[in-house]
Amino acid sequence: MSTGLKVTIGVVLSFMLLIGGTVGYIFSAKFTGETYEQSVLAQDESMQNTWGMMEGLLKMQGFTVKNYGETFIKSLKANAERYQNDKNAMMKWVQEAKSQMSDKAHLQLMKTIEKVYAKKEARQKSKISVVQEYRTWRKASLKGTIGVAIFNFPSEKVKKIENRIISTKGTKKTWETGEDEVSDPFTS
Repeated sequence: MSTGLKVTIGVVLSFMLLIGGTVGYIFSAKFTGETYEQSVLAQDESMQNTWGMMEGLLKMQGFTVKNYGETFIKSLKANAERYQNDKNAMMKWVQEAKSQMSDKAHLQLMKTIEKVYAKKEARQKSKISVVQEYRTWRKASLKGTIGVAIFNFPSEKVKKIENRIISTKGTKKTWETGEDEVSDPFTS
């Protein structure tokens, strides 16, 4: 084989590898962007799931606490019937029984509320982390730049999710105005 033919084959193969590598890199940008899109969507779905489950858990605990008083009254009535002929035993039972939520029931409710808010915070932090990674990829990498320019990342749906942070009205007002108002957190 002549040297000219070898050089020509080498140039053609190099050109094909260059084109193939470029196309592969562009498709890699597409797949990476899609992976981030799916991660953001999944994080949002996970947050919705957590919010729903935690709301249900709090309602169940609230019903339990609410029904505690009713259950106590029912037990009072049952014991009143049981002790109707022995007034001294009935009075002793009433004095020993508590007519309010037990410390244990109150503590359980408070632990549940704490767990609920911790789980919600953890889910939101996880979403924020994925969104941060995706934004960094788009704005600080060649693949991200290609993904934005050629494949139009992020989608409108993901943009909405990225910008949605669950917060209180008071916190949002503070962030808008830059002024924090001191208030009693135990009043509504």
